[in-house]
Amino acid sequence: MFTKKIKRISLIIFSLSILNVSFAQDEISPCLIEGVNCDDSAERNGLIFSFIGDTIEYAAVGTSMPFWVGVGDVESRTIDTSVDHPVAVTVLSGHGMPKNYSAKQISPYCYFDRWEFPSSGLYELEFSVSGILKDTVIFRVADPIDLCAKVSEGCVSGGGDIVFMSTGSGGIIPVDAIFPITIGVKNRETGKIDSSFYGFVHLNQISGPGKMYGTKSMYGEPWLTFTDIRFNKEGTYLVEAKTNLGYLPDTISVDVVKTENVENSNLKVGLTKFFPNPFTDKITIENKSDEIREVKIFNTQGRLIRQYSSLKSPSLNLSYLPNGIYFFEVQFKLNSQRQVRVLVKK
Repeated sequence: MFTKKIKRISLIIFSLSILNVSFAQDEISPCLIEGVNCDDSAERNGLIFSFIGDTIEYAAVGTSMPFWVGVGDVESRTIDTSVDHPVAVTVLSGHGMPKNYSAKQISPYCYFDRWEFPSSGLYELEFSVSGILKDTVIFRVADPIDLCAKVSEGCVSGGGDIVFMSTGSGGIIPVDAIFPITIGVKNRETGKIDSSFYGFVHLNQISGPGKMYGTKSMYGEPWLTFTDIRFNKEGTYLVEAKTNLGYLPDTISVDVVKTENVENSNLKVGLTKFFPNPFTDKITIENKSDEIREVKIFNTQGRLIRQYSSLKSPSLNLSYLPNGIYFFEVQFKLNSQRQVRVLVKK
């Protein structure tokens, strides 16, 4: 994986100066993470990252998703704890340089904790340890989410006292799919989002039948969207979000389902019927006692794909959607409660 030869579209060498700011209290040793091993004599055949794969769904513009890097046996994810070498990063392609970058010393691992990309899109980065071991990673930087628009009370600068959690999937997600969570801070009395928040947010799994995995810490302002959280078993999980600034934590319940449980010919919830599921070109939403006011379609990263208002027909032509898993948020005219359902396009 680390021997790939890629044409350099643009070349930017990161400075070797180290930032004086440290957030060690938010850094968890990879040796304590399930699925990662540590040994002082592991084979050094590549770089090991906190994320898995050659593409990382990174945080939105203006926010940072801390991640760690080590050297060792890639297949078994075993870090060689005797390594003590510098790692440099080169931007091969993208839309500019990340803010707050710095080179690091792997000893036996290192955290990149404050990268903020200037715009959304794809960035191709090469990591090089002592010029010997190399790996290329794609960072897919998300568009920022306007949390003020998601909360009817709006935003205000200051006054926040409790963590606020918002999802694009209604708390329902298939096994091993990305569960997007946007975290902010709000005032309990007014319900307004505090647009002056700036700090770390960390996610903890409180309960659940399996494991929550992915990048669980982020840094930035004024709210942060986690784009790398997944669950490995079906069931109900309780997830807590807390900050490093003493705000009252918040929790959210997540229902994780198997994909085959989502795939059924007719999904009926109460008086509402969604069919077919899976679908190919069209989806029909029926509720004989109420009319549809609005339909929103989100992808598995919580990004709004399409919004429909004042529908004249209960059937939607969705042939333009790529195959995949989507979340349909439906609101009716008489019943103000929104319904969110998982549907599969094949």
